[in-house]
Parts: sequence; structure tokens; C-alpha cells
Amino acid sequence: MPEPSSFSLTNTRNGRMLLFGFLYFAQGAIAAYVLVFNNLYLRAFGAAAWQLSLLNGLLVVPFILKIAIGLLSDKVKLQLPFFGSGYRRPYISLGLLLISVGGIAAAFVPPVEMYPLFVLMALFIAMGLALYDTVADGYAIDVTPAEEQGQIQGVMVVSRAMGLMLLASIYGRIIEMFGWTVIFIAVALLTLTPQILLRFTHEPTQRTQSQTFSWEALRGLWRPDILRFSFYAIVYSVAVYGANAIITLFANEGLGQSLVEVGDVVALGSVGMVVGGGLATYLIRRPTISIWQQGMWTAAAVFVILLLMALVANESNIIVLFALWGACLSASELIYITLAMAKADRRMGAGQYAIFMAVSNIGVGLGQSASTSLIDTVDFRWIFVGLAIISLLSFPLLAAMRQDDERDPNPMLTAVSGS
Repeated sequence: MPEPSSFSLTNTRNGRMLLFGFLYFAQGAIAAYVLVFNNLYLRAFGAAAWQLSLLNGLLVVPFILKIAIGLLSDKVKLQLPFFGSGYRRPYISLGLLLISVGGIAAAFVPPVEMYPLFVLMALFIAMGLALYDTVADGYAIDVTPAEEQGQIQGVMVVSRAMGLMLLASIYGRIIEMFGWTVIFIAVALLTLTPQILLRFTHEPTQRTQSQTFSWEALRGLWRPDILRFSFYAIVYSVAVYGANAIITLFANEGLGQSLVEVGDVVALGSVGMVVGGGLATYLIRRPTISIWQQGMWTAAAVFVILLLMALVANESNIIVLFALWGACLSASELIYITLAMAKADRRMGAGQYAIFMAVSNIGVGLGQSASTSLIDTVDFRWIFVGLAIISLLSFPLLAAMRQDDERDPNPMLTAVSGS
């Protein structure tokens, strides 16, 4: 294993941005399939709404297990052939490998005819993604100074959006030309590429006292402010990801667009994710604008765009609405993950952050499962209205969390946003 003085991308600000940007660009490549085409894939083979609902609900289970993954990574040093040893790097490499193997295997499983096996393969891929994502977040917490956390999270959000933007349109054309199987293999190969950058990183042989695993760090999770934060996590994710699960189905089945057109709309709409993530990252660094103000503005934007999707969406304006929705999605994510990173105790960085993300993933599962289960019986537009109403609960929760912070200021939040 390299000595602590050896070269590592994590030793410099630009190196950290390159590493975590590339890790999350790869995640965007996966999201370009999962978020845009996976439901369309099952529908193309005749899947019923209950099959989409069940799969979307089950896919969240590995992400709830991120709690155990995070704690394991915090506590247990893993040693693997070819991937080395450590608390972070080998776990990330193993997760990426699981995604690649699962993706290639899933390419040869008929999704409806062999539905149980396809679900099993999808869960295998999701487990790899949960492992890689959880530990990458923990690694970012380990190596990123407090004053850079908002910037690093912004790089993650924008990089993932760029992966989605660049590949959504390409995937649609590949499907039209070569069929669905090629996409699974392409995604599997893309997730192998971050392994190259991981070879240029290392972990310190000794962890600092502030990062040394301690079960004492769990006690702080029972504070009232953390419970309010958890309610916010569920509300925001039910509204945002419930809508995101059906937005491409709406374009395809509700507005009659082809797979290529859906891919193009999502690709162009993903520009909004890049812009929204970039703008939110810039605002986080503004000392005059608190993260609580940004949260309120973002919640208002989510409500308005969901109503516009319900009331005025059509083939001519769907690109604009997708772009606005992309900005809301990335800004919402950045607000939540910045708060989660600031609240995570570094003695259990991956573990606590994973707990916060697992709580939000409960909301993701509820939102995705509920919205997709309704598509055969309820008009898409009414589903958007219902999710818009749910999103209104974010306002009192954000106000309560702001009061919590005013009573007991969080130094990490102050460092991140000047709030």
C-alpha cells in the first residue's frame, strides 16, 4: 500500500473534484438508463403497472441497506485482490464491479417472461450501486475540508446530471438501431471506467481522531432536529422522485413521444439539471444567502413545476418543462445532501450519511411505487397534482429546521453556506 506521502488525487482540491466528478458522472450514465428507459423497457415487453410498481419499490431496498453498508465501511477495513485494502477504495471498486456483472447478466433475461429473475438481477445491480454510492459519499466526507463540502456536492450533482444529459439521447438511438441488449452492456462497460481513477488514490494508513469510528456518534441521531430532518427527507423525496418515476412514461404514453424523442427531451431537459446544480452550488457559497432560503425557493419551484406539468404540458412545451424540472431536481438533491453531509458526524461519516440517505430512500421508494402503481387507473396529470400537494409539507419542515439551527448553530452549515 502506498505511503501517506504518495501521490493521491484526494490530496488536492482539483484532484478531489476530478475523482468525485468522474465517480458521479458514471452514476449519471447508470441513471440515464434507470430513470429514463427502465420503465419504458418493461412496458415495451408488456409489463403491467403492478410490475413496474413492485420493481420500483423493491429497488429501494438496497438503498435502505446503505445504513449497514456505511457502518461496515466505517468500521471494517476491507482487503481484496486487485483492489487493495482500506475503508473506502476497495468497497467502491467492488460496488462498481457488481454493477458491471449484473448489467451484463440482465441483458439476457426477458424482463416480463422471466420477471422474478429480472427483478433479482435488478436488485443485484442496485446492491452494487448502493455499495459504491454509499462509500463514495463517505470517502468525500473523509477527505473534503468543511469549506469545500458545498462545492464537492455541487460537482457530484452536476457531474451526474452531465452523465444523464450526454447519454440519455445516445441510449434512445442505440435502442432504436440495435435493440435493448446493447444498452445493458454499454452501461456495464461505462461503470468500469472509474476504476482507472481509483488507482491514483490512496487512503491514509491512520485515521484522524475525528474520523475514528465510534458508536457514540449514533446517540446524536435521536435529537429532535434530526427527526425533523428525517421527516423532511421523506416528504421531499416522495414528491420529487414520485414525479421523476413517471415523467418519461408521461412523455411516452401520455404525450405519444417515441423512445428517441423521449431520450432527446430528457437529454435537453438535463441541461436544466446542470444549470440548477451549478446555480445552487454558486448560491451555497454566497454568505448572504442561507441554505434555508435556498430550500424554500427550491420547494416553491418544485410545487410550481409539478402544477405546470399537470395543467399545461404538451408536445410543444415538454422540453421547457423538462429543463425546469431538471433544475428543480438537482437543486432539491443538492439542498438535501449538503444538509446531510453537514449533519454527519465524521466518527461515523459514511454510516451517518448513509442513514440520512436511507431515510430519504424510504421516501423515494414510497413515491416511485405509488406513482407508477397508479398509471393504469389515474391520469398522469392528477398524479402530478397529488405530488405537488405533498411537496407543500416541505415549507413548515424547512422553517422548523431553520429555527433549530438558529437555537443551536451547526458550524458545518455555517462553513458550507454562511447561514
